[in-house]
Amino acid sequence: MMSLFGRMLLGTLLICIPVHASSQWDWRTRVSVAVKDQPLETICIILEKQYGIHFSYSKNVVDLSPRVTVNIHNKPLKKALEDIFRPFDIQFARIGDQIVLTFKKHPTQTISGYVQDYTTGEKLIGATVYSPVQHVGTTTNQFGFFSLTLPRDTVSLQVSYIGYKPGMLPVRKSQSEPVIVPLQSQNSLPEVVIVTDTFRQQQEQGPLSKLNLSPADMKAMPRLLGEADMMRAIGALPGVSGGIEGGGGLNVRGGSPDQNLVLLDGTPIFSVSHLFGIFSVFNPDIVKSAEFYKGAFPARYGGRLSSIVDISLKDGDMQQFHGEAAIGLIAAKAMVEGPIKKGKTSFLVSARRSHTDMLLNDLIQTADNGDDGSPDSKGYVFFYDANLKVNHIFSEKDRLYLSAYIGQDQLNIKWKEKPQDPANPSAYFGDSRSKFLWGNYTSTLRWNHVFSPKLFANITSNYSQYYFSTEYKYDYKPINTVDTNRLYGKYSSSIQDIVAKADFEYRPQPKHTIKFGAGAITHIFNPGVSLFQDDGDAAPSVDTTYDNGHSTGQEILLYAEDEWSASQALRINAGIHASGFLVDGRFYHSVQPRLGLRYQLPRRWTLRGTYTHMTQYLHLLSNSGASLPTDLWVPSTGKVQPMFSRQGSIGVSKTSRHRMYTMSAEVYYKTMDHVIEYSEYVSPFDGAGENWDDLVAVGKGRSYGGEILLEKKKGTTRGWIGYTLAWSDRTFPTVNGGKSFPYKYDRRHDLEVVLTQRLGKRWELSATWEYTSGLPLTLPTASFEGIGDPSPFDPPQKDPIIDHIGNRNQYRTSSMHRLDISATYSKKKKLWTKSWTFSLYNAYNQRNPFSYYIVTDTEKQERYLAEISILPILPSVTYAIKF
Repeated sequence: MMSLFGRMLLGTLLICIPVHASSQWDWRTRVSVAVKDQPLETICIILEKQYGIHFSYSKNVVDLSPRVTVNIHNKPLKKALEDIFRPFDIQFARIGDQIVLTFKKHPTQTISGYVQDYTTGEKLIGATVYSPVQHVGTTTNQFGFFSLTLPRDTVSLQVSYIGYKPGMLPVRKSQSEPVIVPLQSQNSLPEVVIVTDTFRQQQEQGPLSKLNLSPADMKAMPRLLGEADMMRAIGALPGVSGGIEGGGGLNVRGGSPDQNLVLLDGTPIFSVSHLFGIFSVFNPDIVKSAEFYKGAFPARYGGRLSSIVDISLKDGDMQQFHGEAAIGLIAAKAMVEGPIKKGKTSFLVSARRSHTDMLLNDLIQTADNGDDGSPDSKGYVFFYDANLKVNHIFSEKDRLYLSAYIGQDQLNIKWKEKPQDPANPSAYFGDSRSKFLWGNYTSTLRWNHVFSPKLFANITSNYSQYYFSTEYKYDYKPINTVDTNRLYGKYSSSIQDIVAKADFEYRPQPKHTIKFGAGAITHIFNPGVSLFQDDGDAAPSVDTTYDNGHSTGQEILLYAEDEWSASQALRINAGIHASGFLVDGRFYHSVQPRLGLRYQLPRRWTLRGTYTHMTQYLHLLSNSGASLPTDLWVPSTGKVQPMFSRQGSIGVSKTSRHRMYTMSAEVYYKTMDHVIEYSEYVSPFDGAGENWDDLVAVGKGRSYGGEILLEKKKGTTRGWIGYTLAWSDRTFPTVNGGKSFPYKYDRRHDLEVVLTQRLGKRWELSATWEYTSGLPLTLPTASFEGIGDPSPFDPPQKDPIIDHIGNRNQYRTSSMHRLDISATYSKKKKLWTKSWTFSLYNAYNQRNPFSYYIVTDTEKQERYLAEISILPILPSVTYAIKF
């Protein structure tokens, strides 16, 4: 028998013989290899196993992660390797029995410029500039600017944008000045343009956790009440709720409306709705794009906890005049744009005004003429807004933008009381009038400068103001006495922001986009100023001004972020935002890291993860479950620190093979520190004094949940279904016995369905349906009669009822649901296009609650909860022309 040593020696020889034989290769050795959608590294492993060809390389120098599809049959080794590695600039050489891989360095050049509409010169945001040879690309920024560094032998680039025909950009050697790339809108093309999968994949590789609404996306939205409103579309996404019916605010992932930063051309907007939330303050005819973030906030944004809505307006047509006009049952609007100097200066102006002055009468009317002694009430509400923008090109490297916005809502209510029995000693006449005004003013001045093909700068200064004011007049005249009483009250509040900011964008190579900048904001707070006058005949006149809590806060900020394509599969957005806030001699500071990851899995699966810190130096005082104009903006103080949040999320998405359907699911968890709540009920007009922070409790918040979105993106039928399961609670040491309670914006279930259907070339049908769980509600658990203290100058009143309030938010309102439908007919003429839009807001007239109040029935000796609904079915017909 063979000894153990002999068997080991024989085994070694048997193992070594095939290796030695297979290591005899040269460049003429014919090889075969076939892989589908596999990394380059897999090809090296196959060649090593089948032919004994060893590869040596450093992973820090050579990237073998790109996925390829290769089918090589009986081809010489050198030719095969050239075909495989050439597109990735990988060079190879034989050293001994190994092939050493290195990165092939080429002379490079940077191509930069603007992508714009071929006809109007409008800059296109988020357009893709792509090199099919190097398989790298970039997207245009908020001003349509791009920068791409590529090998000097690059011949051409492909450029594409949603709703436009893709174009080619020839690359000239030593191109140093910015280039202009015009794209032609598909609306003017008779044929259907097919975009390659490579293009679509590149377009989908935008910033992480962001919804980008292009003009083509907005045109496809449901046109309710004659307008395709992007804020309504954002409110229909998972994790986002429109708040209480008629409230007009966005609640994102359990947050309050004040925790959303809404920017109009870089200027903050504090109130985003008109007419009880039916319209947004943004005229859709002049909106160019809208970006929405609810997680993975880029470092360039700060100052809010829940979401970012960044809206850019059109610049104005540089070549010819044209416009749009529409009139409907609820509102009318018009827009005109054109050149002041062709190719150099353009303008855009728009205006809207509602004519729903009689709408409120149907909502608050309680008697025909008041002849039965019940009050006779009348009222009307309307809004108007206007935008102006001027765009001037000084040179290929310098551009100036000036824009302004003004918008206002006005509510007027008249209330008359007549005596039912004039012989009654307590009979009296009463006449009251109330006028409410609220709105926004903004102005923005921007300068764009291209320092070099790789470095772009945007310098901004802007001003924003939100204001609210009310006037109240009341005349009281008893029938049986000579006493009269005339009361007059006035209340106003406002917040102003003055902002200066410098933003820079540096693109050293296609894999990195580095953004950095600094800014300063002056916040001016006027939470409330009240004036009261009593001109009764039996009393001296009283003129009192109080609650003037004027204060100023100074905020500074610095940020830096890097969007890095670590590989074709992995994309990272990492950054840091640092800020400080000085108010009343106290300085707060915050350092906020931001991180977003996206990893592309096989078979069109994508994995995402985010983690962010956010700090907010502003607070909103509110006693209502709705976002109302009376809510007060106040700064952080020595007793109330800035709000601070931590949010983490992880999600997965799947795209169908032909990219017709997408599915995404995401879970999140968010904690909030230093949130505030009134300890007890305080009237909005009494809670704005200098010591307002004595009336609030400071505590912690928490929200968590899951979101699912199913979307159909192509075909004549499009839309999405979104579902959210969420929890949101608050904990305050001095409220509710220190126990956690559901937050007023806590919605357990939220289901949204949005559908659009094209019928031929001229008709488009759309519908949205929403269902949400009821909101938390605090109700009394017991009551007893109190003792009144009547005034001889006030109308006679019954003794008050004193309520004992139970645990906070332990009850729920009824569930809310609503169906909105619309149909639009469009026909193109030679010089203009006309359209008719027929729509129903709240189509089946669901009486969703706006507020609740307790009614005492003395005859039946019982009390019950009554519900107020302010938005019934609203039909609308709108006629529009575009020329």
